[in-house]
Amino acid sequence: MLKRGVSAWGRLAEPLHDWRGLNDLSRVAQAVQGQSGIAFGNGRSYGDQALNPEGILWATRGLDRFISFDADTGVLECECGVLLKDIIDLVLPRGWFVPVTPGTQYVTVGGAIANDVHGKNHHRYGNFGEHVLSLTLLRTDGTRIECGPQLNEPWFRATLGGMGLTGVMTTARLQMRRVPGPWVRSEAQLFNSLQGFVELSEASADEWEYTVAWIDCLATRGDVLKGVFFR
Repeated sequence: MLKRGVSAWGRLAEPLHDWRGLNDLSRVAQAVQGQSGIAFGNGRSYGDQALNPEGILWATRGLDRFISFDADTGVLECECGVLLKDIIDLVLPRGWFVPVTPGTQYVTVGGAIANDVHGKNHHRYGNFGEHVLSLTLLRTDGTRIECGPQLNEPWFRATLGGMGLTGVMTTARLQMRRVPGPWVRSEAQLFNSLQGFVELSEASADEWEYTVAWIDCLATRGDVLKGVFFR
């Protein structure tokens, strides 16, 4: 049994865990059956939801293999320890991209599903889970559940944003989206009030896929709200 200090992205604490690496898909069921623990991906969560102090952490980063990719339909199947970066490296040269990406490419597929992450195109493409076609879930009672929007949907919905509490995800099928290339056209505009931000946001929603604003808190006084709107 390996005791290891583990922290989340916030680095607030590093409690000891019973660290158990999962590297072989065929042995995951045996590793988790009858145990009480939680899956841990690449440690990029802002909060501590993937920590289990003094308990078991099933480290899923070793489940990092691609299973299949259809370059005609954009359907990709992989193990849940695969990073979004790995997917982008594979599919972007072939004219596809991950529909929803969070603020870092160094998150696992399982972590993206467990947190149902969003990106800067939330107003157009929703959360990550809306592009998951199916996933495989291993329960600690030995049950193996295949679920998706049209298959065992209650389990699927509970797992999206479920913080890993429904079981250990082993594989997932994802729908990529077509893109014309690796470049994006972007611009930045200043705003000086909350109303200015709202107007920019509303005017950008239909024509710009990605939108995000940064607010200068040091320059904010009374009705003045200064910031930069990127689209």
